Amino acid sequence: VVVSGAGMSVSAGIPDFRSPGTGLYDRLEEYKLPYPEAIFDLEFFRSNPAPFATLASSIWPGQEDGPKPTLAHSFLRLLENKGCLRRVYTQNIDGLESLAGVSDDKLVECHGHFRSCSCISPACGATSFEITECRDSY
Repeated sequence: VVVSGAGMSVSAGIPDFRSPGTGLYDRLEEYKLPYPEAIFDLEFFRSNPAPFATLASSIWPGQEDGPKPTLAHSFLRLLENKGCLRRVYTQNIDGLESLAGVSDDKLVECHGHFRSCSCISPACGATSFEITECRDSY
């Protein structure tokens, strides 16, 4: 059993939350938010989706120039291939474990993931396969 968090994806270029100077909380000023949590606040997003969309596009997995699985993510796949992995519990939403080849039935992505995201507008109905168009518009 593996329990992982932000540190596993930092070397892929995805910031953790708290590291001084490089963590997400230190970088929020560039988004000109009324309060730090606004970047994850649904009501704020409805009125101003650009900060979240900009942040999400910088960490969106599977893009040509986006984050790639690290050696640690590949190690999880190796554990699975060797029959030594029962489950991976991760707080990360980046999906790098899946991109590394870890089976979905071995993953518990506690905060969700980009693979199942969808548009919040009922009229839109875009799924994660179509949402890249929305992501790229900001």
